[in-house]
Amino acid sequence: MPRRIAAVLLVLAFAVFAGVAPRLHAQNDPDEVDPLTPDEVQQIRDSKIYPNDRIKLYLKFIDQRIDTLRQLAADPHADNRAAQIRNKLQEFTSLSDELQDNLDTYDSAHADIRKSLKDVVADTSRWPSVLQSLPQNPDYDFSVKTALDSAQSASDDAKQLSQEQEIFFKAHKNERNRNGTGPG
Repeated sequence: MPRRIAAVLLVLAFAVFAGVAPRLHAQNDPDEVDPLTPDEVQQIRDSKIYPNDRIKLYLKFIDQRIDTLRQLAADPHADNRAAQIRNKLQEFTSLSDELQDNLDTYDSAHADIRKSLKDVVADTSRWPSVLQSLPQNPDYDFSVKTALDSAQSASDDAKQLSQEQEIFFKAHKNERNRNGTGPG
């Protein structure tokens, strides 16, 4: 019986390690770059308990990536243009996904984010036109498609969440203007 338990524990340990090892490797993957600069990371951390401020920071950082994409699209002679565009598209997608995660977290914590949701709805509605205006290039076509999917998802989520927040805070007037618990 002890051998059977030891064998089961060994198999379980192997299964856990096999599941964790790829994630550990991915975290240390030098090709996987954080889309935020150290200063941006600090700004995000500092705004943890201020949902509307934090959401506006994500919008600001995404808009900076969008502006860079516009500049690169307008400059056909930029060094490593295709690689820079692909990199900014990946940063855009990561930040858009992170924004959505924050919106979900604040919503589940019943934070009143109606004010910043108006900005999210407005910003996300203009992102696709910028992404679609990029020159076609097989080096970053997949990144454009991924960014467009993320932008559309962010837009849909923001619109739905805005409606849900209006309904929730109409019914729970005493919880208006609260910050909730926020993301970890």
